[in-house]
Amino acid sequence: MRILLTVFAAAGAAVGMLPPEVGRAQDSAYRLVADWPTLPPGTFFGQQRGWPDQAARAAAAAARRAAGGGGRGGARAAAPPIYGQGISGIAIDENDHIYVFNRGGQTVMVFDREGRLVRAGAERDMHGEPVAGGWLHSGEVDWDGNVWVVERMNHRILKFDPTLERALMQIGVTGEPGNDATHLNSPSGILFTRGGNIVVTDGYGNNRVVLYRPDGTFIKQVARGRGGPEDKGAGPGEWDLPHQGAVDADDNLYLIDRENRRVQVFDNRLNYVREFANAGWNPWDIAISRRGDDGVAFVADHAGERVHKIALADGRILATWGEPGRGPGQFDWVHGMAVDTRGAVYAADTYGQRVQKFVPVAR
Repeated sequence: MRILLTVFAAAGAAVGMLPPEVGRAQDSAYRLVADWPTLPPGTFFGQQRGWPDQAARAAAAAARRAAGGGGRGGARAAAPPIYGQGISGIAIDENDHIYVFNRGGQTVMVFDREGRLVRAGAERDMHGEPVAGGWLHSGEVDWDGNVWVVERMNHRILKFDPTLERALMQIGVTGEPGNDATHLNSPSGILFTRGGNIVVTDGYGNNRVVLYRPDGTFIKQVARGRGGPEDKGAGPGEWDLPHQGAVDADDNLYLIDRENRRVQVFDNRLNYVREFANAGWNPWDIAISRRGDDGVAFVADHAGERVHKIALADGRILATWGEPGRGPGQFDWVHGMAVDTRGAVYAADTYGQRVQKFVPVAR
């Protein structure tokens, strides 16, 4: 029987006013489902078992800076350290299967709601070459159940069939950065309109969001200028590291503008609609249920290593939980979010090398 540890969520302040940690009042609660998922014996997330200690992480960061990697990575960065970097992202399908995009021996691992491993795969591209060498950043499941893997350092995104056994399509040119209709530059995320068009956040090397037809044909992009590495901006439709996104039932696109610390909202033709932000946060991912009609989303906030439940109408924070650390209900670089049809919330932290499942407390 699973043990449930209670993690209290709290109401936040109004948008643009007090940071969410100020003036809290208990609003609702989520419970951590302990020991989720159940990994087969000898299996673990990431490149090796266990966490790196802080000294090892600091040394790796110093080495990366000395090599000219900087903070954002991309084409100019040296190969990133793999020690301890376990999970790059998560996604969910219509059957509430959780897809874990893993910087380890298995590229994609799929679990059911109970945490049992269902299948794994997406190991090789259309030419039989390994996928994981491109350093995964995230991934998504489209409306037909196909699985898309974002290979940041290979400047490409691969589409796999639902079995994860066969690569079907590629966006971007392997190993070649660029910002034209056929190239990507260290892409960060992917999502899909309800009609099947593809939206790519091309954010680590470039500063643009690109819209493609289902067959990968370029339609348009939204950016300041050409959307290249130097084309940062803070106006509507401009970006400083577009990171990931989600779509609601009305086909509105909610796109994380990471370094501008905001969410920009677009329609399904990638026309700007509005934006919202909360003081003190640094959103890295956003999750909306696949049905998308409940008016809420869940945001991975790196600033406080926490999760926020927000109202999609205005970004208002409805509940918050989490803090820095590696204990139950804590996060170490919270980077991926998903929510299932029963309201359970899944959060993945990169250095924590795990996914944690939280369920709402019945009231």
